[in-house]
Amino acid sequence: MSLEQTHPSLVTPPLDTARPRTRPWLGRAAIFAAVAALVFGGIASLNWRLDPLTYDGREQAALADTLVSGHNAAIADPNIDWRALRSRHIAAMAQTPDVVLFGGSRWQEATAAAVGPDKRFYNAFVTNDFFEDIVALTQLLDSTHHLPKTLILSVRFFSFSYLDRHDPFWWTWLSPDYRAASERLGVPAHSWSESVTFAKYSRLLSAETALAKARATSGPVWQPTDRLSEDGRHVVGADGALRFSQQHLRSLTPESVERDALETAAEHRARRIQIDRSLVGQLGTLVGFLKRQGVQVVLVQTPFHPAYYRAIRGTPYHADLLRIEADTRRIAASIEMPDSTQISIRSNASGQARLIECWRLPMRFEIKIFGA
Repeated sequence: MSLEQTHPSLVTPPLDTARPRTRPWLGRAAIFAAVAALVFGGIASLNWRLDPLTYDGREQAALADTLVSGHNAAIADPNIDWRALRSRHIAAMAQTPDVVLFGGSRWQEATAAAVGPDKRFYNAFVTNDFFEDIVALTQLLDSTHHLPKTLILSVRFFSFSYLDRHDPFWWTWLSPDYRAASERLGVPAHSWSESVTFAKYSRLLSAETALAKARATSGPVWQPTDRLSEDGRHVVGADGALRFSQQHLRSLTPESVERDALETAAEHRARRIQIDRSLVGQLGTLVGFLKRQGVQVVLVQTPFHPAYYRAIRGTPYHADLLRIEADTRRIAASIEMPDSTQISIRSNASGQARLIECWRLPMRFEIKIFGA
């Protein structure tokens, strides 16, 4: 009987001279990861170059400096980071405006000539505004010592919606200012994790976004100009307002504008506006703070095309709008702002023509105003 059979533990096993086992999937995974990094890195770089007014702080600062110097800026695409531009523009202002207007895109064409022809006027509109943006703007103006004599604040239908209904995410781009102002006002603020701006930079990885920007951009992304209107480019004025290109304005007709309003109304008719009552109270706190700083606050309701109001009348959605209007009136009354029922703004361009009337029809449109 052999030693291996009688005492197997005493036998030294033979050396394994075969090649060590490999894991080929690790190599393939590494190659895939490297290729993915190159692809997404290239897409991100392309988005950054095509959209510097959203991502590049140096370009945003250069544009703000151009506006502060009294010049205008011609831009290829109005879909930029307006909040970053407001932050940099307000910080760089040499003089404090007499009148500042803040609202969403339906106020973007309100110019100094229309609202404050004899005043230093600044349109601080941003796209898709929420209550948190009003708080952030207050911080921007106050921290830079640029609180105006008159601050016009637009209350839109979704201003007081719950956080999970804030779509899109753009309000988070001023979240540090929002949280700073909330702390100063002594009101609860959304947590850092709820207001982080990751979503903004995740768009850098979108090939679809890069393709859309490439199609919309020809020539420089922006350049200084002293003109207030250009055929193929939109103009941001030194007053902060946006003037659409003549090509865009020619695409608007009374029929298309009304059709757009009716389509929006059809979408809204079946909805309800979920109002976060705590935000309504915070607006009252904010307005009270501004009044103590010597600021005359004017609360206005975002305008819509008359056809829109006719189409939603009598619906639960319309009842929600009236409730917001009542809240706004109550806040105005609580700080003893005189109640003026309406104000007329004359516009011979678009004013808010995209949703109010055709730009080619000089007209007067009515905007509800609370306080004067």
